[in-house]
Amino acid sequence: MIVVKPIEGKTLRCSTRSHAVTTDRKSEDGGSDAGCTSGELLLMAIGSCAMGSLRNALSQYRLSADEIAVEVDLMQADPPAERDDIRITVRLAERALAEGAAEIARVATSGGVVSRVRLGSVVHVDAEPLRMSET
Repeated sequence: MIVVKPIEGKTLRCSTRSHAVTTDRKSEDGGSDAGCTSGELLLMAIGSCAMGSLRNALSQYRLSADEIAVEVDLMQADPPAERDDIRITVRLAERALAEGAAEIARVATSGGVVSRVRLGSVVHVDAEPLRMSET
């Protein structure tokens, strides 16, 4: 479970298990830029998921999983009412590229986070009273 609490201004503290991350808005958006934005965190989660899937596949093919980089970018739709596109760029050693672009794309989008984003997960929202111990 992830718990999000306000710190100050637009800065938030997001925690899970024993880990915490600070998020904030960019200065030009009224924040203090004390951390990455929630959208940047989402793209990081997508990149991390794609990287994990690719590293697992590379090890199965007995290829080096060290010479790899994944870049994730949001391509905002025009007009804004349309769905945005998420672009995942995988940079691999030449030997690994021999598996082919279609296989690389399949693996990069096969992990739990990326596959759910691709499918458009159903999101349920529940509201419950805040207990004083949670503030």
